[in-house]
Formats: sequence, structure tokens, C-alpha cells
Amino acid sequence: MNRLATLLVANADRTVLAPVLSRLEAAGYFLADGGDRPVDLARHLRPDLILVGEADGDPVTVGADFRADPGCADIPVVVLSSANDPGLALRALAAGLDEVLSPDADDPELFARLKPLIRLATMHAELRLRAAAAATRGRTAVDRFIPPIDPIRPTVLAIGADPANAVALLSADADITAIPDLYEAERLLEQRPFDAAILTASGEAELAFASQVRHNPRLFNLPIVMIAGDASVAARAYRRGASRVLERPLDSDHLRAAVLTLVRRQKVRWGIRGILGQSLGERTADPLTGTYDRAFLESYLGTRLEIARSQSRPLAVVFFSIPNIEGVRHHFGDEAAAHLIRQLGQWITGLVRAEDPTALFATNRFCVVLPDTPLAEAEVVMHRIAGVLSNTDFAVPDVYQPVRIWVQVGCTNARSDDDCASLFARAGAALDEELQVP
Repeated sequence: MNRLATLLVANADRTVLAPVLSRLEAAGYFLADGGDRPVDLARHLRPDLILVGEADGDPVTVGADFRADPGCADIPVVVLSSANDPGLALRALAAGLDEVLSPDADDPELFARLKPLIRLATMHAELRLRAAAAATRGRTAVDRFIPPIDPIRPTVLAIGADPANAVALLSADADITAIPDLYEAERLLEQRPFDAAILTASGEAELAFASQVRHNPRLFNLPIVMIAGDASVAARAYRRGASRVLERPLDSDHLRAAVLTLVRRQKVRWGIRGILGQSLGERTADPLTGTYDRAFLESYLGTRLEIARSQSRPLAVVFFSIPNIEGVRHHFGDEAAAHLIRQLGQWITGLVRAEDPTALFATNRFCVVLPDTPLAEAEVVMHRIAGVLSNTDFAVPDVYQPVRIWVQVGCTNARSDDDCASLFARAGAALDEELQVP
């Protein structure tokens, strides 16, 4: 069975936390005991996430010890506490910790709040791996994200019929834009960048809005704090896309801690995304498409396969083939075909997560690597992107009509005995099956 992630458990009363730890193990997470020297173990093991309990002393102080060590400062830290204490959440925020979570949270909340942190760990690892792969090609790239000392003031969109309370509580910490209409809110989110959204929810319309944001290729990472009008809304909110759910009556400190914690995480995500681009350049990029070239892909993927094998982690590869580019070339010339293939490289790169590198694998065929991603999830991503590309009218210079493309796809996951060649061969076979006509 693949491990979805490795979690280091520190300062924990194993008896008290036994139920939540059992649920995590049953879901595919590997748990490592921090023992007497948890910081040293974190530095050596490099887990995806650190869970800090309340067995001995203040959990925020214990969590801050991980933050203070350069060898593990970028590993997300979660405090497990049954106390519904906004003061604890604010202290954790001030200490740079990533989340305060009740071990009694039900499964939808537990996994909805942990999964983004595990993806953040994947992004940190991706920085190191891409920098190492770029170095083999003579290109230097930053391998660690360091948050700015004086971050830019966050921007938050308050959505719903009664945003005034949220605006009043957060106006000292963020620039708040209030908008009551859900349709206009989605339009504004697509036009302007926001670090988070606060959604006052009273029923199905707001839950549907959260789901719509999660399925929007440009907004799926947006943190959403949902203020639930009643328990029935709160019970469904995490399944519909909420990042955090707060129930009324609203506590100002809980709101501040929830929103500002998510804002900081979003800024880290965008910061890493910007740095990841440093590994893409003259010595690592395909000159035609601007994506990574095949030599970089194979260097990078070889390391990813070794990690997947040694740590029993999921890894998926997706092929996107665009066969009718040759028709564009035949009718409109080489320059038109080159412009189109470059657009497609940009579109695919923009539609995948920042931690999923895109490379030109062969003529008119792109490869996307999805680290720490099970096959079923990769197939969802694959079909979503294929649907967007197939239904887009592309503009090509000197071609006085919109150009539609044909997209064929193939996907596979890594096995323990795979090398790059066998993984590519199986993805190619999946693509060939897609091309067959019954």
C-alpha cells in the first residue's frame, strides 16, 4: 500500500491520541514517533508533516523548536489540541505554526485540513528536487523558500449577505473587499488575486459556490473560510470545498487566527510557485514550447522514482498528445504550428499545480509528472485539463479563424520496479489505448 505521507508525532500522549492516529494510519499515512529528540529526527527523516501533542509542556513551544531549526524549518507543524482556545490558535500563528486542529475532528474536517499542508510539503520538496535536477544541467536555482520579513498586507474577499461583521473584525489585519452576490464574487475572484475568501453560508447556494471554486482551474487553491449559519451547513462544508468552517456566534480571535493562518499558507504557496520557475531556463527548457525539455524530465523523474520506491509514495505520469497540430502545420505553416504548440505548453503548465512539472516529451506530446498523487486523482486532473483544452478556441497569428485542438491522454502510476523507460512505456501504452477506436 502506498503511503500518502509521513507524519512525525511529537510530544504526544499516545493513549489520548490513539483514535485520531488510528484513523490517519487507516487512511494511508505513515506515523513516526518523535521520541526524546524529535527535532533531530525531523531533520533526518524529513517528514511531510509534524503533529505536536500536549503530553509534556506547551505545544506551541515544542512546535517553535522545529521552526527554529534550519534543517526542518519548512516542514508544516500542526498542534493537536482538544481545547477550543482561540488564544492557543493566535499563539500558534505568532510562532509560525501551520494549524491547530482538534483530534476529535470528524474525517471530512481532519483530512480537508491536513491535505493542503501535505501538498505544501510536496512543494517544498519540489523546490529541492528541481534545483538539484537543474544543477546537473548547469543551471542554478534556489532550493528553499524563506518568507519575507515584511510581508505584503493580505487581501481578502468577504462574500455573502452579511459580510460587515467579518470586515469589522479583520480590517486591522487585511484589506477587505465585501460583495454580497455570489455570481459577482466569482467574477471578481477571476479578475483579481485574493489571498483568501470569507463566505457567509446559509444554505445550498453558498455550498455550491464553494464547490464551484474548487473545480475552477484558476481558483482551486483559494482558501475559503466558511461562516456557517447552522449545523447542517457546517456538517457539509468541508466536503464541498471549505478550508475552514466557523460556526456562529463568531469569535473574533478564532476568525483572525483562521483567516491569517490560511493567508500565510497561500502566500508561501505563491512564493514557492515563483521560485520554482528559476529551474526553468536556457539549459533546462525546450526552446520551442518553453516547458522543461526531455533531458531535464528524465533527470528529475529518476530522483522522484527513487523517492517513490524507497518511501512507498504514489507517483503518476500523464501524457497529453495533440495529433492535429500537424494539420495546422500543413494548412497554415510551421510558424503557426510552433505558436500553437507553445500556447499549449503554457496552458498545460498553468492548469496543473505548481509542483507538477510539464515537459515536452516528443513531437506534439507533453508529459506531466504528479508527485505524491494516486492514479485516481491523476486521472481526474488529466481529464479536467483535456476538457479545458478541447473546448478552447486558440488564436494563432495570421490564421483568421479560431483553432480547435484534438487531445488524447494516457496516464499511469509508478511501480516499485520502474525506471523512466518502463514508466514512459506504460504511459504510452495507455495513450495508445485511448487512441483506439472501438
